[in-house]
Amino acid sequence: MRTMWQKFFTITAVAMLMGAVLPAAAQRYGDEYREGSAFGKMQHKLGRGLANIFTGVVEVPKNISREWRKSDPVTGVIVGGVKGVGWAAARLAVGVYDTVTFPIPVPANYEPLMQPETPLPSVWGEQLPYFDPEGDPRITR
Repeated sequence: MRTMWQKFFTITAVAMLMGAVLPAAAQRYGDEYREGSAFGKMQHKLGRGLANIFTGVVEVPKNISREWRKSDPVTGVIVGGVKGVGWAAARLAVGVYDTVTFPIPVPANYEPLMQPETPLPSVWGEQLPYFDPEGDPRITR
């Protein structure tokens, strides 16, 4: 009985070690390939779509905060809330579009429809964030 448990724990320990080491080795060589390949761009488009679907509602408090800083609290909540709901709906629509069409290179080269690609680029690592002068995201296509 004792040897069976020893074998089980040994196999589990080896599997956990391999599970920790192999992805790190694969990641070391994968970044250059992923960024330039069509498959990597498809994955990025799918991830961007899912991020916009599940986090698009972040546009509401983000816009309330932005409008609150520009004016008084009441106006900030009303105007920012309306703008936020609009941008959240746009994020949801763009996210659904990106998720459904991720294997198709439309727009050309899997480019995003909306800039920045995600609601909080500082959190999700936007490479080149683009905002208009007021700090609002812009539709690029």
